[in-house]
Amino acid sequence: MFTPRKLADNYREMISSIGFYPSMLSVMFLVFALVTTAIEYSSLSMEFKELIGVLLVDSEENARTILSTLAGSIISLTVFSFSMVMIVLNSASAGLSPRVLPGLITRKSHQLVLGFYLGSIIYTIIMLINIRTIGDGDTGIPSLGILFSLIFGLISLGFFVYFIHSISKAIQVDNVLNDLFKNTKAELKSIISMQEENPVNDFPRFDDWHSIKSKTEGYFKGAHSDKLCALCKKHNIRIYISVKQGFFTVKGYPFLKCDTDLSDKPELVEELLACFIFYIEEYIRDHYRYGMTQISEIAVKAMSPGINDPGTAVKAIDMLSILLIKRLNISDVNYSLKHAEGDKPYLYLHETSFDELLHDNFTPIRNYAKGDAYVMVNVLEAFKNILFRSSENSEATESLFIYLEAIVEDIDRNTNNDYDREQITNMLKAIARISEDKGEKLVAKFTTNSED
Repeated sequence: MFTPRKLADNYREMISSIGFYPSMLSVMFLVFALVTTAIEYSSLSMEFKELIGVLLVDSEENARTILSTLAGSIISLTVFSFSMVMIVLNSASAGLSPRVLPGLITRKSHQLVLGFYLGSIIYTIIMLINIRTIGDGDTGIPSLGILFSLIFGLISLGFFVYFIHSISKAIQVDNVLNDLFKNTKAELKSIISMQEENPVNDFPRFDDWHSIKSKTEGYFKGAHSDKLCALCKKHNIRIYISVKQGFFTVKGYPFLKCDTDLSDKPELVEELLACFIFYIEEYIRDHYRYGMTQISEIAVKAMSPGINDPGTAVKAIDMLSILLIKRLNISDVNYSLKHAEGDKPYLYLHETSFDELLHDNFTPIRNYAKGDAYVMVNVLEAFKNILFRSSENSEATESLFIYLEAIVEDIDRNTNNDYDREQITNMLKAIARISEDKGEKLVAKFTTNSED
């Protein structure tokens, strides 16, 4: 039996599959083939075919040859294209990060090309089997359908050229990084715009609210906010999601809080829990932190001995610094104003804090590249840029300097070359010019150890 939650999970899995759009297009081509067959010999179609007679096939042998050639050729294109997709996915997993695979699989342009191939094959085969004897030894040739098959074949060739160009770009690390950065930045901007246009300044004390325990395990990825807010409005309750998106919950974990005690309303609790989504894949459209995580993992992968590409790592670090600067403009408590009356939301969400993002994204880079002075100088420069923009946010500034102490400690232990230490000292002095008190302490600590 399918529960609403299972239906939602299956829907998400279905639309994220590489075969979703190809299947839809195949059905559309099948319907179009049946329609073409039905009107092939109508009076209106016959008059139209007389006007374009020079473009139509009038020989059964030519018709079968053309359709057979088209079907075989497009099948070859399809096989080659699917093989290219598998190669790209394997290369992306090995050279970038396995987390980028869902985004590459669900790229609509590639799915539409593959769907057009499959649909053209189906259409051509139906036209092929529609060549039949209609009486008195005459052969019924679906000449209009054959013309459409030829057009689809030519379009398929054009799509093939586009597909090769697109798939070759998709595997380039710069293009992957740029797409991740652009999509993540867009998600951040959408939250910033929502909070600026609909500000909520008076947040409740969530510590006093009543906990609701999870009845399933998995990675929390979001909620059907429209349905959830409508349910909250109906029963006049407010919900706070106390965990960040991507948090792994187990059965019995109190990941929700409600301003009303619902212990005597198990049916309502079931309805509320059915609005939440749990699955494994990480899509940027679900939350911007997934994009930041993927960028961070590409940076770490670039520093591995098998790839050894510090330039890509530095580019990823710069992108992370820009995204963290954008994050400074987001409140630590997010909300949805769907079905809300005024500025009193029914749904509040725990937003991934600046400190959590700093730790989650820079810790793998710091641990993996702490012996590379070139990369660590650029990490310090990224922190300098963030500090320059976080001067009005005391909490973020405090988090940055706490983390900088950990970075300086790692650099001090792993960098012995005098020239490298001088470059790092110069960058720390640049940081000190932004915040003299805390920055000078970092410089003094690092230079003292250098003298020792």
